[in-house]
Amino acid sequence: MMNLGRLQSNALKAAVFRTAMILGFGLAVTGCSKGKDAPAVGGNPAPSVETFPISNSKLVNCHFTNPTPTYAFNSTIQPNVIQCDEGVPKRVELLSRTPLPNGLELDAEHLSLVGTAKEKVARASYTVYLENEAGYVRILLTLTVK
Repeated sequence: MMNLGRLQSNALKAAVFRTAMILGFGLAVTGCSKGKDAPAVGGNPAPSVETFPISNSKLVNCHFTNPTPTYAFNSTIQPNVIQCDEGVPKRVELLSRTPLPNGLELDAEHLSLVGTAKEKVARASYTVYLENEAGYVRILLTLTVK
């Protein structure tokens, strides 16, 4: 036979737990709904854009500053920077099977084509892959080295 006292004690514990959960949720919601400078529950400041950075946005309208450059043979080129109207690429990679002319390379850190053109190229097109957390795009670079 069940002990009536134990049954009542367990029911009371369950009711206290449910009440605590409801009150805790209500405090959390109240803390989140205050203004940006109002302290949240526990006296800590409410989260803001400064404390929780927004993830990178989708890459939009990405291109080289000069998508069809002509470079002088054996000359150091001005960096040809990759620009996007929105988003910042985190990965840059040459997709084309044909390598870039000797001496030229993609600088992933500075998002640009850099170097000294050590090989003449009549006209060649290269596909460049750009990626960030929000997606990827492919851009085209057509260059000549005379």
